[in-house]
Amino acid sequence: MKIISWNVQGLGKSRTFWEAQKLLQELSPHILFLSETKMMAKQMEVKRRMLRFDNCFVVDRCGLGGGLALLWNSDVSLEVKSYSKHYIDTVIHNEKGSSCKCTGVYGHPESEQAWPLGYSK
Repeated sequence: MKIISWNVQGLGKSRTFWEAQKLLQELSPHILFLSETKMMAKQMEVKRRMLRFDNCFVVDRCGLGGGLALLWNSDVSLEVKSYSKHYIDTVIHNEKGSSCKCTGVYGHPESEQAWPLGYSK
């Protein structure tokens, strides 16, 4: 399974979006975690379709900054467990019945806000 995590610093910029399309075409990830999208859910839904993903979970931007998005296709069984403006916490299930935790985190690694899930630094 391929997972990409990328701080896009604004997915609305045409050059950034073009680079995202190019990267996705080359690597064909199953899951894409984007931080600092600077977008609201409605805007991200348009980008999801353009990037050809089936599903999208969005944490809206705060003011003009921030914003998280997790995109995946229907061949991935993914369940969002919790989220904040700093993370999206998920469980990914496979066809054999096992699962793994996958958390996309955005924030400074020394910040207590970035580690609310019991992970140790």
